[in-house]
Amino acid sequence: MNLVALAGLILLFGAGASLVARRNSFRMAWPLATQFAATVLVLFVALPVLRSGVTLDAASAWSYPIEVLRRRLDPLGAFFLAWSLPMTLLGSTYAVGYLAPHLKSGRNAGAHFALLNMVALSFLIIYTADNALIFLFGWEIAAVAAWLLVIWDYRTQKVRFAGFNYLVSTHVGLFVLVAAFMILHSQTGSTDLASYGPFLSRPSQLRSVVFVLLVTSFGFKSAFFPFHTWLPRAHAAAPAHVSALMSGVIHKAGLFALLRFTLLLGTPEPWMGWFLLAFSAVSTLIGVVYTATQRDLKRMLGYSSTENVGIAGLGFGLGYLGLSWHRPTLVLLGFTGGILHVLNHAFFKCLLFYAAGAVYRAAHTVDLERLGGLAKRMPRTAVFFLVGAVAIAALPPLNGFVSEFIIYSGLLSGQAPAGIEGILLVAVAALLSFVGATGALAMVRAFGLAFLGAPRAADVHVEGDPPPSMTAPMWLHLAGTIVLGVFPASGLLLVAPVARLFAQSPAPVGDASVLPLLAPLRVGNALLLGAVAVLLVATWSARRAARRHVTRGCGYTAPTARMQYTGTSFSAQFAQVFEAFVLELRREKLPDGYFPQGEAFVHTHHADAVERRMFESLGNGEELVRGVVGRIPEEPRFSFAAGLITLVVLVALLGSHTGGAP
Repeated sequence: MNLVALAGLILLFGAGASLVARRNSFRMAWPLATQFAATVLVLFVALPVLRSGVTLDAASAWSYPIEVLRRRLDPLGAFFLAWSLPMTLLGSTYAVGYLAPHLKSGRNAGAHFALLNMVALSFLIIYTADNALIFLFGWEIAAVAAWLLVIWDYRTQKVRFAGFNYLVSTHVGLFVLVAAFMILHSQTGSTDLASYGPFLSRPSQLRSVVFVLLVTSFGFKSAFFPFHTWLPRAHAAAPAHVSALMSGVIHKAGLFALLRFTLLLGTPEPWMGWFLLAFSAVSTLIGVVYTATQRDLKRMLGYSSTENVGIAGLGFGLGYLGLSWHRPTLVLLGFTGGILHVLNHAFFKCLLFYAAGAVYRAAHTVDLERLGGLAKRMPRTAVFFLVGAVAIAALPPLNGFVSEFIIYSGLLSGQAPAGIEGILLVAVAALLSFVGATGALAMVRAFGLAFLGAPRAADVHVEGDPPPSMTAPMWLHLAGTIVLGVFPASGLLLVAPVARLFAQSPAPVGDASVLPLLAPLRVGNALLLGAVAVLLVATWSARRAARRHVTRGCGYTAPTARMQYTGTSFSAQFAQVFEAFVLELRREKLPDGYFPQGEAFVHTHHADAVERRMFESLGNGEELVRGVVGRIPEEPRFSFAAGLITLVVLVALLGSHTGGAP
């Protein structure tokens, strides 16, 4: 644990050195060097903990109100540290090339790279804290650092609003978390997380309230529906490496916290498992519906994060039900699939955002209606995006398929009690299959529109593939995406010690139910890779012998790029089916008369229904408050009496909830 503390000091030093350095080369070099050193130190501690399953504890004297600073590193925290810090380092490396055009104009990069160090520091605090106040301290560092990273291009009003939206949303989640911690402190008289275990392990009405508050707070952090509205705006506005780190790494802290308190919960009640399943299922469904209809590439990837955290939540909900029904197989399959999906999502989502960043850097737009034919100008980026798209669509043989396959196996394992419970789990599996098919539709749409066909806009000039500082992180994420899919045992090797914590079993996780599932996966991967190799060889041979010719134009002798499918037309029928959830905004100028003058156009955009309803409610609320205030007499005594009555009611309500506290 001393090495982890040393890593934190090194990260702080690197952040300070970046701020005071006089040249951008040093402002970037110090954070990269210190992140590398901190990553090596943390891996030196975390990997043995993950391999052996032991727990490291440390305590240091501190000032009031903490008094004793307790730190704890178990396999759960070690698992998250083992990939969070390396991926943050890769994101910082990517930033060197991505921000290069901005830095040539003389902009200071010190604060930006210092904030990347602070993000890495927040991981050390969150994943090792055993005290609620220290946990909140790390939680807030991550939130504020991410907000400042999002508003890199702060001169743009759209970026400032996206950052403000994110800041407000994450602090609403913080307030909910503080409320849960206040209840826990009132019942235990302590701020140590370990002391909450006895209270949380006893079923009670107050425990149920705390559970709902915790899930709500962690839902804000990880962008579950309907707390996701900050996500698409922030990802569309932030630099690509910030979007990647937020989606793939930073906001996984919400899922970590959910797992951390699950360990304190003991045996959950069945309704908790169903609540988490329903919460995650709705997030998965709504997230993928929005993913399939967006025209902004980064906004689309942002919505897919809501889908994928929902998939991980389905695994966790299944594990909850296994604990409440005393079904070890369900526990292992649910938590193994969910935790593995967290890792897999980090790999392929960062890869996709980095590829989208390369597109933006080369074409200066990520509007799918204006892109096209990028595969010819950016062949390496096309490969990166294609691999990430196949993985996020949960298609074999890549890593997204493995984790979802394990969750499917749990849902269809027949381990539920006889009755409606088994039917509901099969229904969830059917929903997950629909989500997978829709996710594949969304990725085919994104890759086809951006990388295939012909350029759609004459004013979009593509510069080519990005520099090595940007491609190197993509190669590493691509390798991880392939290895975790083709060799699924490698992922289970990392996840198994964590799953054993929830199963409360020292036996290897595969002995019960998981490793036998890998046999058909290995065979299927081998057959699929062989078929792909044969197809590639056949295609290469056919291309050498084939003559080039124009595509059949259905009678048109002079086809243009405007005759291609647009993103809106590609998903038009799908959007019509889900028009109750997806709001289509149209801006059009249609031809008029026999000989129309000027250019006609139709621009469509699918807005977030939750966000739009929220803003409408705020507007209506303002009108309501104005109307109520207008009816209140202006006499000071009346206003004073009304305020006094309101204060007494609030105090009475608070006293009724805290009167039983020790």
